[in-house]
Amino acid sequence: MRRAIAALVVTAAAVIWLARYETHPPAPPKRPAAKAPGDVVAGPIFTTPFSAIQVGVVMRHGRLADVRTLILTGAGAHTQALNARAEPILRRRALAAGSARFDVVSGATYTSESYKDSLQAAIDKARAAQ
Repeated sequence: MRRAIAALVVTAAAVIWLARYETHPPAPPKRPAAKAPGDVVAGPIFTTPFSAIQVGVVMRHGRLADVRTLILTGAGAHTQALNARAEPILRRRALAAGSARFDVVSGATYTSESYKDSLQAAIDKARAAQ
């Protein structure tokens, strides 16, 4: 009986401690938005709870010709590893789709959604400039 009470008290303390734990999103990059080289049109920077992402596009004849990741930060080693794995997959999917309408990368949902949002904004900006 004493063990059960002790286990209950420890469990309750752990639950309270975990419930009060506060996470903080990463600080936006200290540098301003990346200047897109040449004919690259940059989308805005999107911040996730773990990363900051900015994507640029090159449009040719109204079609998506190239996608470049201008900013991709990570708040820790795990996030950086996920982003490093997800970024080339996202780029391939964007080029294959010719738009920002493609599936997210499993395990990198926040990164994928922010990548797609920045990509769509860059595409819209490029098309408006044509």
